[in-house]
Amino acid sequence: MQLLAQEFLPIAERAGALCFLDIEASNLKADFGTVVVVSVKPYGKRPVTFTAAPGRDKALLKKVAAELAKYQCWVTFYGKLFDVPFLNSRLLVNGLPPLEKKHHADLYWVIKSRTALSRRNQAHLLSWLGTPESKMSVSPSVWANMPADTTASLATLRQRCESDVTGLEAMYNRCKHLIGELTR
Repeated sequence: MQLLAQEFLPIAERAGALCFLDIEASNLKADFGTVVVVSVKPYGKRPVTFTAAPGRDKALLKKVAAELAKYQCWVTFYGKLFDVPFLNSRLLVNGLPPLEKKHHADLYWVIKSRTALSRRNQAHLLSWLGTPESKMSVSPSVWANMPADTTASLATLRQRCESDVTGLEAMYNRCKHLIGELTR
């Protein structure tokens, strides 16, 4: 089902039915990694963040699925090819139902199709748009030390995930007029 974004998005914003989603995982592939941090940021509000130690994401996944079910529209950055499929893969392996289909605006694809930029990563876009938010970089040592130092690693990844959804909201506010259609 397709929906004209410029009619739907203002309604979803006012109704509290729009959220921003980002995940951090212990690996880029769901058969080798697990979800360790998820931030869901309702439009105009503070992020709601869930964390789990590597290899222990079942309870987190249940909570995230319940949180995402509250919203009619999700906004992500490359989430159609990473965040949502990764979550669904982990739900599947844990014997849980997949995420409900919702309207989804993936700003990576919006920006890619509607602009002519040299780079399309979130850090470059936030800088180019001149937003006060910036992409938080994470040292490779955080990822490498995660199993040995889970508490410190999760604290850093939580901060990054919350930073990402905050930056995503700033990008959305600058680029939402470029969103043409929403698909489920």
